[in-house]
Amino acid sequence: MIRPRGMAWAARPVLVLATGWLVLCAGAVSGLGQMDHLPPGIPSGGPPVGMMPVQEAPAAIDTALAILEFPAADPLPIAIHTVQDTVLFGDVFHLILDYSGQLVGLPEVRLAADEDWLLPSPEEKPGLLGRILGRILGSNVAPPPDMSALPAAGDRVRLVQSFRVYRTDPFRLQAGFFTSPVIQVKGRVAGTDETAGIRTPRSSGWSPLLVPGLFVLLLLVLWLAWLLWGRDSRREDLADRELPAPAWLTAAIELRDLLRAGSLNQGDERAFLDGLAGIVRRFVTGRYRIAAQEMTGREIITACACLGHRSTQPGIFARMIDAVDRRRYDPEVCGSAWCREQAVLLYGQMARVRILPRYSEVSTDLRYAGETAWVELERELSPGTGRLRDSGAVASGWEA
Repeated sequence: MIRPRGMAWAARPVLVLATGWLVLCAGAVSGLGQMDHLPPGIPSGGPPVGMMPVQEAPAAIDTALAILEFPAADPLPIAIHTVQDTVLFGDVFHLILDYSGQLVGLPEVRLAADEDWLLPSPEEKPGLLGRILGRILGSNVAPPPDMSALPAAGDRVRLVQSFRVYRTDPFRLQAGFFTSPVIQVKGRVAGTDETAGIRTPRSSGWSPLLVPGLFVLLLLVLWLAWLLWGRDSRREDLADRELPAPAWLTAAIELRDLLRAGSLNQGDERAFLDGLAGIVRRFVTGRYRIAAQEMTGREIITACACLGHRSTQPGIFARMIDAVDRRRYDPEVCGSAWCREQAVLLYGQMARVRILPRYSEVSTDLRYAGETAWVELERELSPGTGRLRDSGAVASGWEA
């Protein structure tokens, strides 16, 4: 028979084991509550050496769809082809359209929506200057597509529509019943270790006509500046310039002295004509502002016409100079009457074209001597007072 005390001592090991198990389970639960939550399969100390942490899956690439439309008035193509499955960023993508029959003009193909990443590329051929600048600055003209892999066109009319692609992700084109395969877009270099050329894919608005246009604009600016500067300089010169003394004052003194010398009374007509020719040339030089002392009669008329003078009055002096030059070198004697007639003609013409010293500053001595000599010539050579009258030689001879 077992006593109760002996049964109590027999149960003690079982109680100790049960208590220890409870304490161990409580500690394990408490430790798990204090640990960070980690993905399954990774220990609490972190991933082992050489194992990368888990990354998120990449997002799906967005494939754009560009829809092309044809105007209702234009014919529709019967077949559409693409010759490229990959295009570089900024380069040209070609779409080949086959039409049946004869086409009058190029049908228009437009984008249904405003896609700034797909722009039509012109196919016109540049001129000589455009080709030269294209080699220097980089051409934006689309290269022709390679259509050797396409079926023969036969009796069809094959046209090419070109577009520049400014998109880094793939895209597709849809035109009516046709949908192109996915077109991949690549960068301008194959790898990250290569360097791309410095080139702007989009057109910068440069035109071959810009250079000559800027040159013409520069010439216009320089011409306007020259006109303004010349006008200001001319105004300064005119403000400081003094009017010369009238030419008839000196001519009157010289003609009076020539008549007083008495060459005609002594029978020396050639010396008189030499002096008279010099007086006429010096008067024309001062009156019309030309180099008459070095000119013939026709040259005098031409020079006066270039300055805007009418040829009537200068023509009379020109004929007189030619006539005096012929007679003074003529071996035959011309006679004193003809010589005096030329002096009368010179006086009459000077009286018609002389300018009074109203706006020009003339010294008192020159003015007094010139006017005194003119009064003496008037008494001696004016018609009706002198010994010879004007014989009408003014109206004779050649006209300009």
